[in-house]
Amino acid sequence: MSLIEIGRVEGLHPMVSVDPAGEGLLLYDRTSEATPPLISHITWSDRLHGEAGRSGLRMVDDIAAAVHNAEVVHISFSGACSAMEAIAGRLSNALPGRVKVLKTVYPGRDFTLLDILPPDASKGHGVAKLAELHSIEPHEVMAIGDNYNDLDMLEYAGTPVLMGNADQSLLERGEFYTTLSNNEGGVAAAIERFILKNKETLSGK
Repeated sequence: MSLIEIGRVEGLHPMVSVDPAGEGLLLYDRTSEATPPLISHITWSDRLHGEAGRSGLRMVDDIAAAVHNAEVVHISFSGACSAMEAIAGRLSNALPGRVKVLKTVYPGRDFTLLDILPPDASKGHGVAKLAELHSIEPHEVMAIGDNYNDLDMLEYAGTPVLMGNADQSLLERGEFYTTLSNNEGGVAAAIERFILKNKETLSGK
């Protein structure tokens, strides 16, 4: 059973990214029109690009058929935390060693996003690649995150910073710095301390 079919059996709504060698395309079907990640993506795209940004979005009647011969680089599902936790392992085990499942969890909203990616794809991998291209060492990198899908990026960076609204289990990891929440200018506080060197604006590790 394919990853998309597993999600459908569980009543989840897929979004699929294809065409990595071209301009990129996000496919979704009618069942996912009202899902928060898609709404958020459309809002972001409209803000940056206006209606022209919609060219990277396409609604299809049958998403499994639409991606049959396409090069898929990313699949995502979203839903309530308990339901998504239950299916995360099943998705990982469907193609062992061939995919990575990353979770973004917001308990206060009872919302979890599952990103299914190639095994070597992650924020950490992307940051490391960019650093290599620009001859930047890991100890020169600051990374800021608030969720589980940020972990490998934080673990790579010489200066890893957690937002104050991150999950408590992440905040308890002593190797990370902690800044203010996303409603309190946490990113700005981290930049002031580590980029502008105003060390009184951020708590220590």
